[in-house]
Amino acid sequence: MEKLKVDEVIKIGRLIWEKSLTGGMSGNISIRLDDKSVLITGRGTCLGMLEPKDVCTIDLDGRPYEKAFTPSSEYLFHTSVYKASSARAVVHVHPTWANGYFSVHEKIDFDTFETRLTLGEVPVIDQKTPTITDVVPVVEALKNSNIVVLKHHGVVAIGETLKDAFFLVQTLEEAAQMAFIRDFYIFAKGGIKAGFEKPQDAPKDTSKRYKLFSEEQIKDIVEIVNHDEKFRELSLGTALKTKLAVVLDETQAVYCFNFSDGKIVDYSHSTDDAEFVISGRGEYWRAIFNRQLDPFAATTQKKLKLKGDFAKISRWYVPFNRLFELWVKTPVE
Repeated sequence: MEKLKVDEVIKIGRLIWEKSLTGGMSGNISIRLDDKSVLITGRGTCLGMLEPKDVCTIDLDGRPYEKAFTPSSEYLFHTSVYKASSARAVVHVHPTWANGYFSVHEKIDFDTFETRLTLGEVPVIDQKTPTITDVVPVVEALKNSNIVVLKHHGVVAIGETLKDAFFLVQTLEEAAQMAFIRDFYIFAKGGIKAGFEKPQDAPKDTSKRYKLFSEEQIKDIVEIVNHDEKFRELSLGTALKTKLAVVLDETQAVYCFNFSDGKIVDYSHSTDDAEFVISGRGEYWRAIFNRQLDPFAATTQKKLKLKGDFAKISRWYVPFNRLFELWVKTPVE
């Protein structure tokens, strides 16, 4: 089993190198083997030229199982992620386009639906040292997003597999390239480059807070949605007619919304008739209602589980996007 994991690390390392997501001897990747050990690349290794001897096991305190092996200088970051989350894989690289883009931008606005669905709102954390010495803000950011930008340093991503984390980094790198091209053409036409202005702080939230998945919260969501003219127009324009259930994993509380005639007609407490079911742990639902996590990205990054025909729900992307915008009007405790 461990040999297969070593082979996987070598394969993904080569892909990272071939896609120019890191260069020289920079970057490091790891896989969780079990509750006590991690497979990680060694210090001073090249991800594109890894050999089995360059990948070894350490415990969650960073101690190598083989005395002659020196783990990556970022081993404390990797082990901290595994201690604080259920992540099975970590990728840390220094991609050229993303590093360049975020050296002058505080955020990125995505121009394709695919990038938004995959990445959501990408946190950007200022990095002041050659290695991640202050792991706390990065680990905290990874609780709500599977990918984080370290300004002036690189990108970290987590996933159930190394492939998942690799795809996130690759998607962000492509998004940075598209954003640069967009900004270049806007500038060439005499416009203002998008995204250069530092975003203003959001106004302090003084609204009422609800108990997560309480009947009161759900009733107020229905009330807000059914009085929103924009949601009504978007729903009627796309012929939205379906039943969408949301489930809180810890308590198995269920609310199944019945959408028809441009509104939520009613709701039940069963998933039996639901065409789509979205389920997840309280920490992720709480982050969604408190504007810390994009619902679409939460499903693609596997923080929430979606049951149903994704192609069909994508047809109603616009009204559902408005629905999720309205959800945050019921922040939770």
